Amino acid sequence: MIILGAGAAGLAAGLYTTRAMMKTLILESIGPGGQLLITDEIENYPGFLSIDGLELMQAMKNQGEEYGVVFEKGKAEKITSDGNC
Repeated sequence: MIILGAGAAGLAAGLYTTRAMMKTLILESIGPGGQLLITDEIENYPGFLSIDGLELMQAMKNQGEEYGVVFEKGKAEKITSDGNC
């Protein structure tokens, strides 16, 4: 599985795909975090009354890595289908 983007949705998707025994690569052009990197405080995120965006991103990335997610910097230049998707 290749996931494009390492924002909160990409990090969560990577966690679920690796837990489903899929070899997973997350490709991100800037680095993990997306909007979380510029968010000082997140309120009411499940499990936290308040958490810093950078802290939440790092926890999500670490959890993904524990399950085997591979992270690489880069951009997708083209996406094609073999017709089996």
